[in-house]
Amino acid sequence: MNKILWIAGRVPSPLFSGDALYSAGMLTALSRTERAAVTVIGTRRGSGPIEDRLLRLPRTTFPEPPLPRRHGILSLFTSLPRDAYSLAPPSIGAALAELLKQRWDWIVFDHARSAAFLPMVLQQRKQASICYVAHNAEGKIRPEIAKDFANPLRRSIMRWDAEKYRRLEQSLVEAADSIVCITDADAAHFARSGKTTFVVPPIYLGTIAPGDRIGPDRPRSILLLGSFEWVAKQRNLEHIIGALLPVLKSKDVTLDVVGNVPEDIKARYAHERPRLVFHGPVADLSGVLAKSRGGLVAETLGGGFKLKLLDYAFARLPIFGLRTAVDGTTADEQSAMYLADTMEGLANAIIGGVDDLASLNRNQARLFELMSHRFGLEQGTRRLRDILLQKTEMTS
Repeated sequence: MNKILWIAGRVPSPLFSGDALYSAGMLTALSRTERAAVTVIGTRRGSGPIEDRLLRLPRTTFPEPPLPRRHGILSLFTSLPRDAYSLAPPSIGAALAELLKQRWDWIVFDHARSAAFLPMVLQQRKQASICYVAHNAEGKIRPEIAKDFANPLRRSIMRWDAEKYRRLEQSLVEAADSIVCITDADAAHFARSGKTTFVVPPIYLGTIAPGDRIGPDRPRSILLLGSFEWVAKQRNLEHIIGALLPVLKSKDVTLDVVGNVPEDIKARYAHERPRLVFHGPVADLSGVLAKSRGGLVAETLGGGFKLKLLDYAFARLPIFGLRTAVDGTTADEQSAMYLADTMEGLANAIIGGVDDLASLNRNQARLFELMSHRFGLEQGTRRLRDILLQKTEMTS
């Protein structure tokens, strides 16, 4: 039995954002290997309790998570990026110090933002190996995000935060014995460090829709799923609305946005109803998925694998997207999507495809078949079992 200390930054609950879904998928797969006892430490994301599906995982425990620091702006006076500073309140440090008195086989840093206490861990790790679970190549994408801000002061602050992220991730990579990535592109980036690198694609935990066909009675609506709390995702949302909505409106196609959206952004676009609708977070996505003719993946900032791809595919919903936004999918999977290289091309693809019901149904069926083979829980469990077996063989 491998004993694993999982430092999460934020505990992956509720499951409304891509990073939470990826972490929850890995924890679920680990529990199914029957080879791991996992303790997950991190701050809470909201006021609610941890979701039952996580609390019920065998051999997985969640010490009571505290709230993050309230004044993240104070990170400007530290060597830590804002996220890492906010997610490292003193109570987490004290709890981690107690846990490090135990013997661990693995200590996992889930996302670069969880690494504020890396120096403490390295001093007290004993024989534990270090694993970095990289949700993105943060040192690569953060500077790109910073460049997108027009305001000089905001851009400077974001550049400084991005540089601190780069340094923190570099320290984590140097300390890691193994690195787990979501995509082949990220794995290639980290492989330059010479460290052992694995690719573990996201593991789908949601509902699998029956094989219903898209009929003429389904609303002419395109769905955009996401959690838009991170500034990069807010910028993506603004880009998408600005580039696509005028064309969609001209052809009477609705853009439905599901997920947390800041109130100031919703107010800015209030006049665009009924062709732009903000639904907020939705616990059960089946209703909105069943009322859409396609799912949208059109982010230009942030990189990484978009977990919404799985929500769409397993709901048997066709995907419309930018080619650069579907990183982590295969050429076969992309052949079953409606992809374009530019926002203008994507708008045309949506308008050209939204009423072609035969093509929509053909593509959604093919995409469901392909993604079921790669992103299911059984496949993820097997991948993580192999990683743990390698650890066991190396130390036996």
